[in-house]
Amino acid sequence: MAAHPRVRVWPLTVRLLHWALAALVIADLVIDDGGPLHRWVGYVAAALVLVRLAWATVQGELAELRPSLSRTSSYVGQLLRGQPPRSPGHDPLGLWMAWLLWALVLLLGLTGWMTRLDAFWGDQTLHAVHALLADILLAAVALHLLGVAVMSLMWRENLPAAMVTGFKRAD
Repeated sequence: MAAHPRVRVWPLTVRLLHWALAALVIADLVIDDGGPLHRWVGYVAAALVLVRLAWATVQGELAELRPSLSRTSSYVGQLLRGQPPRSPGHDPLGLWMAWLLWALVLLLGLTGWMTRLDAFWGDQTLHAVHALLADILLAAVALHLLGVAVMSLMWRENLPAAMVTGFKRAD
């Protein structure tokens, strides 16, 4: 049986940033004590998101990362019919998820930093917002993993392997 031709879809930098961010989110979830290590892991995670967005800008791929309501609507219709078209990179729902995850990591970094400011010292509402954002991030990560699993099955393609190797099956 001949192997499917493959195309490179994820450069090394994108893959390293993806897995580093995943590791930092897991680490901060495990640490979760509000101490210095928890804070610094969170700051580095937020910085990685900014690096990823800067990388997309420098590489000219920011337009490819811009979600579209019309493409998303069409894609969801095809998905509900069981015929979602394959995408070389993120599918439309995956783009929305990427932006949600990035936004949550940035907001967690911001609210975590704010809790250390004199102006917000002891502000339990801010701590509650930070904790809520962490819970939403955890739910979004679970949804992301579920989406990757479902699309891997639908497309008969190992999407996590593509994020390791950088290659997907060619159309």
